[in-house]
Amino acid sequence: APQPRLHAKHLVKAPVIMSHIQRGLAKALAATGRWSRREANRMTADARVCVNGVQVSNPAARVRQSDRVTVDGELTPLEVAPPRLWRFHKPDGLITTASDPQGRPTVFASLPGWLPRVLSVGRLDLRSEGLLLLTNSGPLARMLELPSNAFERKYRALVCTGQERGVTGAMLRAMG
Repeated sequence: APQPRLHAKHLVKAPVIMSHIQRGLAKALAATGRWSRREANRMTADARVCVNGVQVSNPAARVRQSDRVTVDGELTPLEVAPPRLWRFHKPDGLITTASDPQGRPTVFASLPGWLPRVLSVGRLDLRSEGLLLLTNSGPLARMLELPSNAFERKYRALVCTGQERGVTGAMLRAMG
């Protein structure tokens, strides 16, 4: 089976500094690229987060980048992770999800350990292979996925004989 291939392509190389802007704690923690917003909400609810030495239980509490935030006692700078985009060749047999209840191998489990927490831009089926874009930025993923942004997408499909997999000529014509 082909091995996954990953190419680092950085869109921005310097951290974004916005010390005067206030934002919700969970959103600020997620923007560092270390946790998802859901994980940040959970950590806050579990009393694992302190801001300027005070335990905070409200994930919507307002913080500035200059605030001293600790998670589990470890200092966590609130620098916004620069948006990055990677190309990933997804091989057949990996599912595009963070965790699969059926225990199938996932794209994210196959990624190298040096990669930060990433999101997929779109998804490919379990039996599909090809280009999958990965990013550390939720807003960038959303912008690239939305049809209203009119990014041109080109697809090339190879269908093997078709009949034994239930693919009909009418189905192929309907795909354009």
